[in-house]
Amino acid sequence: MTAIPVNGGRGVTLRAARAFDGVHVLDGPVAVTVEDGMIVSVETGPGAAARPADVDLGDCTLLPGLIDTHTHLVWDASAAPQDRVALDAPERTVLRAAAHAMRHLRAGETTVRDLGATGALSVPLAQAIADGDVPGPRVVPAGRAIAMTGGHGWSLCHEADGPDAVRAAVRSEIKGGARAIKLIASGGVYGEHERPEEPQLSRAEVEVAVEEAHKAGCRVAAHAYSPEVIGMLLDVGVDSIEHGSLLDAPTAERMREQGVALVPTLCVFDAIHGAYADRPGSPIAAKAAEIRSKALAACRVAAENGVTIAVGTDSGAPGNPHGSVAQEMRLMVEAGLSPAEALHAATGAAAEVVGLAGTAGRLAKGRPADLVAYRGDPAAEVDAVRDVALVMLGGRVVDDA
Repeated sequence: MTAIPVNGGRGVTLRAARAFDGVHVLDGPVAVTVEDGMIVSVETGPGAAARPADVDLGDCTLLPGLIDTHTHLVWDASAAPQDRVALDAPERTVLRAAAHAMRHLRAGETTVRDLGATGALSVPLAQAIADGDVPGPRVVPAGRAIAMTGGHGWSLCHEADGPDAVRAAVRSEIKGGARAIKLIASGGVYGEHERPEEPQLSRAEVEVAVEEAHKAGCRVAAHAYSPEVIGMLLDVGVDSIEHGSLLDAPTAERMREQGVALVPTLCVFDAIHGAYADRPGSPIAAKAAEIRSKALAACRVAAENGVTIAVGTDSGAPGNPHGSVAQEMRLMVEAGLSPAEALHAATGAAAEVVGLAGTAGRLAKGRPADLVAYRGDPAAEVDAVRDVALVMLGGRVVDDA
């Protein structure tokens, strides 16, 4: 990454035709001044037009850096990513994860939350990026997810059975550096012998996990699909529902009332279906096709009931490449969100979900200068987020964005 040269110590001003501040569209033109890695001013209208600009972005839109709230950096999006991780040395896996992290950054995703990594390798990767040892986006690591023995995605998980074992598992992940906790509360799509709606972790197990995570200041993301399992998770106080593809209106209303967000991961179902469509006899493709339409409907139900919706791609899963937030946002629009609502889901709302509402997800004075510019107007046409003009992380431009 490269620092933009400053002029006379006054910082650097970027001007664009318009901006989205993480909540609202700002009428253009917009001038954003950055100094010492922080945003020191945001001007709009005639004042922005008159202000000398060090970087004139023309007909671009400036946004806070996007946030992917659900990734698996150690997985490579192959048809069986867990097999490659199992065969490779951990050192090779974490190097590959670093390359995956850079794909997110080049796409304009300046923060990602990793919700399950074999050997908790997301933790040292997050630390290495934070220390400047390797380039990459800011990473909020969950270490290993918590699952029952043989539960969904067990290769990414800390397997534990019974409340005492689950309590110890959560404490162990936090001790190892996890800054979020992921719970596998039900079955899933990517598994030969499980159904997404089947419960896995018990209420007693989830209850102690939430208690320990919240005591340590960690948010709890729970993998779940059905209203029954989601209802149990709401009873014990999780912070977000990951997938939630069978969500109904009464359960969505409870989520809104309790401030529990939905991360629908819409793009992963098309991806898994594509990766397994040529495998006769495998139930995975059929499950993915079945869930895909239900997931779009569930996202629509959540939006209609005022649930906070955040972008999360489940990237690294079969057929689902890293840096695919644009595809997730396009599917959110297909589900009924406006382009501006999809932008909010990838910025302001996503920052709240990952616990960074005070630092990430907003284009505002006093915030870190994590910025992305896209050619065109993504608040009018969401596919504009596929056309990256500039990525800035902490006031430094990502050279190969």
